[in-house]
Amino acid sequence: MSNEDFKEGVSIIVPCTRPNEYLGKLLDSIYNQQGLNQDFIEVILVFNGYNEFIIEKFTDKLEKLKTKHQVRLLYNSVGSASKARNIGLEASTRSFICFCDDDDWIGVNYINNLYKVSDLSNIAFAPIIDVSMDGKKESREDINRFLKSDNSNDLSLYSRALTLNACKLIPTIYAKKVNFDEALMSGEDVVYFCEYVSRFRPSFAHVNNGGCYYYRLKTKDSTSRQSMSYEFNVEQRLDVIKKLVDLATADLNNFFQSKINAQLSFLNKYFIKNSNSLSSIRKSFESRSLSDLTMFKNDRFYINLS
Repeated sequence: MSNEDFKEGVSIIVPCTRPNEYLGKLLDSIYNQQGLNQDFIEVILVFNGYNEFIIEKFTDKLEKLKTKHQVRLLYNSVGSASKARNIGLEASTRSFICFCDDDDWIGVNYINNLYKVSDLSNIAFAPIIDVSMDGKKESREDINRFLKSDNSNDLSLYSRALTLNACKLIPTIYAKKVNFDEALMSGEDVVYFCEYVSRFRPSFAHVNNGGCYYYRLKTKDSTSRQSMSYEFNVEQRLDVIKKLVDLATADLNNFFQSKINAQLSFLNKYFIKNSNSLSSIRKSFESRSLSDLTMFKNDRFYINLS
């Protein structure tokens, strides 16, 4: 397969797990994209479980969207966002892809401006704006650090944004060669993009123009707001860490180490609140053959790749 097998344009992949009124906001934001030719955008909605009633709620918006862009409705019998993204990737026909969650939305120049700075050798980024449930907007400066530099090889500044599904355009020819790990219950985006970087070594580009933002709704179900539990903070984090350890390469050591440290921060927060879990946590490390890399010091767990 070569890039010539894809039609010029962008495939927007949207896993729909429990779509509510915010999916309508996303569909409107796609319809309102400026500066694009007819059918430049392919919208792929992958519904986790077919629910005719839910889909009917958006019939008018979908029909309106079809007047400007191609719209495809696909169905996933398994309630898995990773599976839905893989289905969307397999079905994509445009030269670049982006992912949107069904409760987020994009600025009016999002696709056009990202496409202008995209090529097959890079990943193109747009700034993220977090939106609270009461409508308060916050520019995520910790994620949008890439705006401070025009160095296309400065992985450290793009690192936080890189391992999110949001805010980027990716060449389809490479995106299709990596699958989201459907066995992971969370953190599958981190593993997907770490594998992408490890295999294809992309450069980076970004835009900082008016109307080119990814708006991310912060709900109680957001990963950063997950209720603390052994399953989420320990088991699922170690599942991700194991994948990262297996993918790590010496020349990307700092990048992978930072991603492992981020996962460990969730685990260590749990241990601070549950100090009697030390033996159980050590067994969880051992079950994934991570014990030899692990150090416990000052009531914290550490993994050192070097």
